[in-house]
Amino acid sequence: YGRMVQEAIRPLVREQYGESGPVGVMGSSLGGLISLYFAHAYPEEYDFAASLSGTVGWGSIGMHNPTIIELMAKDGHGPVPLYVDSGGNGTCEDADGDGIQDDAADGADNYCENIQLRDTLIASGYQYEVDLWHWWEPEAEHNELAWAERVFRPLQIFADR
Repeated sequence: YGRMVQEAIRPLVREQYGESGPVGVMGSSLGGLISLYFAHAYPEEYDFAASLSGTVGWGSIGMHNPTIIELMAKDGHGPVPLYVDSGGNGTCEDADGDGIQDDAADGADNYCENIQLRDTLIASGYQYEVDLWHWWEPEAEHNELAWAERVFRPLQIFADR
């Protein structure tokens, strides 16, 4: 999917419409995960990335594959400024010992995984309101209405860049 976007879709958009201003990628849920992955895999292509309730623990369910949390921890600080948020809440725990804080039954809206990602990014050198922004909307649900209510945050942040 990443190669298709980078090698086919982005060149087509550039050819048809040009490219002005900052180029960013943003999504919610799995789209948020993919947006972070694009910024990680193609940092020269993006000026920012935003993830609303990103499913950043994806890969830790069942058979374990590297998560974006683990990829970013391994590779350290990247050049692309990031916005990460979630709603929900819950008890953050790693009951299965796979390194991802996603095992409590009361977790909601990828809250714990996004807190873990935020802390991982801070540990690798990201700085609040310099190249990392984080927002938590307590009790917000994992749906389009909740994302629509807070999408203004990354749009305001990155419109000024």
